[in-house]
Amino acid sequence: MNYLNLTVLPGDLLLEVTSCLSSRTDILNLALSSKHLFASISPVLYAHVHLGTAEQCQRTLSMLRSCPNVARHIQKLYVRFSSASSDYMVDINGITVSALLRELAPKLDALHTFIWDADEIPQCDDMWFALRMSCPRLRTLGTCYGSVIPSQRSHLLEFKNLRGFSLTLKHGYYTHHSDDFQDALPFDGRLWDMLIRRSPDLEELHVLGGPLILDGTVHPLCNARWPLLHSLSLGDLMLDWSSGPGLMSSKRPFIAFLEAHQRLRFFRTSRTALSPHMLPSLDPSALPHLTHFAGSLEHLQALAPSHPQITHLAIEEPLIIRDLAPLLVAGVLQNLHCLTELRIAFIFHSSYESGNLIRNLVSTCPGLTTLEITCARRSSFKVDTLAKSVSCLPRLRHLRLTLVPVATEDSLRVCASHVVQAIPRLHSFALTFISASIPLSLTPVNFGLYEESGNYVIRTDEHGLPHSLSCTERRPAPRLPFTLPSIPIPLAVPLLTFPPFTSPSPPREKKMRIQRFLLNLRPGASKHSGLGLMLERSTAGDEVRVLTVVVALSGLALWGFFG
Repeated sequence: MNYLNLTVLPGDLLLEVTSCLSSRTDILNLALSSKHLFASISPVLYAHVHLGTAEQCQRTLSMLRSCPNVARHIQKLYVRFSSASSDYMVDINGITVSALLRELAPKLDALHTFIWDADEIPQCDDMWFALRMSCPRLRTLGTCYGSVIPSQRSHLLEFKNLRGFSLTLKHGYYTHHSDDFQDALPFDGRLWDMLIRRSPDLEELHVLGGPLILDGTVHPLCNARWPLLHSLSLGDLMLDWSSGPGLMSSKRPFIAFLEAHQRLRFFRTSRTALSPHMLPSLDPSALPHLTHFAGSLEHLQALAPSHPQITHLAIEEPLIIRDLAPLLVAGVLQNLHCLTELRIAFIFHSSYESGNLIRNLVSTCPGLTTLEITCARRSSFKVDTLAKSVSCLPRLRHLRLTLVPVATEDSLRVCASHVVQAIPRLHSFALTFISASIPLSLTPVNFGLYEESGNYVIRTDEHGLPHSLSCTERRPAPRLPFTLPSIPIPLAVPLLTFPPFTSPSPPREKKMRIQRFLLNLRPGASKHSGLGLMLERSTAGDEVRVLTVVVALSGLALWGFFG
């Protein structure tokens, strides 16, 4: 189909064509080919907007404010920037970003999900009021607490009829409020009143931390009942940790909460929220639809026998490798016959030469389609060795390897070609090299704490065989050998300072250099004839060279005979 015919297609048909494009880059290139296509494809191109830096937030939000015909297509808006990023000084504490969002809110007609993921709450609290009044479809919210917490009169706590809510506690919160109790945080009661009483149809709840509770009390969450709840994530949130076990016939409050929510499909927990020794009291018939679980290995030991239907598993706590660790992991995973996705991390205190760990992991999970392995602290495997160990998984399509490279490890590009040779049926994979000193409490890719990282998408021919790799590699940008002197600049708003003798601040993100290229896995495939085939280092090239020599000798013999 040529360009002219594409522009005269109806809008709904163009949206169907766009839905077949898996890459957002391809969608953007198609939209930029003409004004008509841009106007028709904008609902798909701007349906989900993810902003990752303070500078990107300012530029994009300013553009959307001046282009209401584009802003009205946004359905999900994710705003993320960190004080550890290099451009944080562009907008300290998100003052400008929150003010831009307040002005943009009346133009976001289709917005139903908004996530604020920064180190501090929005400095412009009126932003929440503007979103609540101007976005009638907004039903999913996400925010965070830092060194400053919402006031008791914050507009954030005035929403109702929410379908999803997420709360993340940043480093500043634990630095300034780690010793606060519930009665010292008056806004916390209003928060749970908004979620429990004014949002009875809540479907998703993600609370990754919270204040301590008084001894002998039960968290309000344990008394909540949401009939439609299907996703629950709990971080370091104390529920009924210090409450007594009560009567032998009675259930712990949070166990009763779990048994009352039979629609739960996704459940993520921590030791603080749910102690593993409480799980045996859970009714085996509870959580019949649970398919996604994230927790510790001890949690899984108690859940796996009665919940073999789990298909997606993430073991949150890294496993320290000892002599019996491979057998322990295999013994727990063998009960999960439906497992298709697995995320697991190992800590090596010494070089681990035996391949029993990966072999046992692979033999107990033959149906895996997605596998993510992290090997930290010590160099344990070479990439090609690890790829060969998991190559016997017949359904594996997506792979992510994060490890400490050995001294003789090849470059990312060479390692990627080894992975494709070992597992040609992969669709995509990622390789990340990390330092041996990185703390596993941080996600290396999210915080830019890796040495090198690469994402690769395999392209195949008409027979399904890989012929090239679409590569995106990231490395730390080179720095100056000296440090420029810092000049203090007076600010209208004072910077947030941390008191002495506190926990260390999170590591500063590295500025990354991104390289995108296409790697040909068949460098000699284009040389089919002529001099290229004769010079090719392959069996076909050898045969052509031998044939050329024979023809040349025959020609010389005939020339000498008839000459």
